[in-house]
Amino acid sequence: MTEHVVAGYDGSPEAVAAVRWAAGAAKRLGLPLQVVHVWGLAGQLDSPPTRAASAYVRAGAREVADEGAEVARQAVPGVEVEAVLDDGPPARALVDRAVDAPLIVLGRQGSARLSGVLMGSVALATLQHAPCPVVIVPRTSPEEAPTDLVVVGVDGSRQALGAVEAAGRYASRTGAHLRVVACWQAPLHGRSLADWMRDHPDVSPEELARRAAEDSLEHARTLLHDRYPDVEVETLAEEGPAPRVLARHAEKADLLVVGTRGRSGLAGLVLGSVSQWLVARAACPVLVSRAVPQ
Repeated sequence: MTEHVVAGYDGSPEAVAAVRWAAGAAKRLGLPLQVVHVWGLAGQLDSPPTRAASAYVRAGAREVADEGAEVARQAVPGVEVEAVLDDGPPARALVDRAVDAPLIVLGRQGSARLSGVLMGSVALATLQHAPCPVVIVPRTSPEEAPTDLVVVGVDGSRQALGAVEAAGRYASRTGAHLRVVACWQAPLHGRSLADWMRDHPDVSPEELARRAAEDSLEHARTLLHDRYPDVEVETLAEEGPAPRVLARHAEKADLLVVGTRGRSGLAGLVLGSVSQWLVARAACPVLVSRAVPQ
């Protein structure tokens, strides 16, 4: 199977936004797009009394898949699109289709509904098992001209470097400009902070936090220089809460990239609190990467 972008489609307004964004991403990547609609009644209506109903329901499901492909064609004329009707659990079908894909694209809500606390089963299961990054597209994603800006946040963790890797790969393939942002805040006062200040009187807690942010940026710069030297990179260390700072940068970006924590069945443990907040609220699409650099 050739490389392609996968977009889930269920007919909801959120899925329409996802397919439109996926069509643009596929065109920029120079890849075809598969618009996948999954129906869950395969094999359940095959007995003689319900066989006709099965054919009728399947025909309706095929119309939904074809509708999604037409949404992509109208959004981005010239993009190569295939409508796919698949059977079984939606997340598993999407993951299976993404074996040779650089991206899976889903709507923020619809069948993969998100809240500030929990993530719907389709999106969460897809994030847990996808062989590639997953992009969550907000229903209100603006349809303005692309800014060619990709933003990624770093915090010194290996998961953050995985996000940098994913951001660099996407920027390299699309010609986008990459902005790497490290956020820092002065630690709260407490016994541990008082002990630290006693042992390190020449360095303030604020300075320590700022240095840690600068170190995170240096690691990101090194990775990008080694693996994606063609990408134009801007690095910023900013004071403030990471969710708010990154959300502000996302307002002018085509894509925000975040990392994950692991494979837990709980959304907050998969994404981490910062990534979860941004996936649910960022103004632009959010690419979630589980990869960790070797």
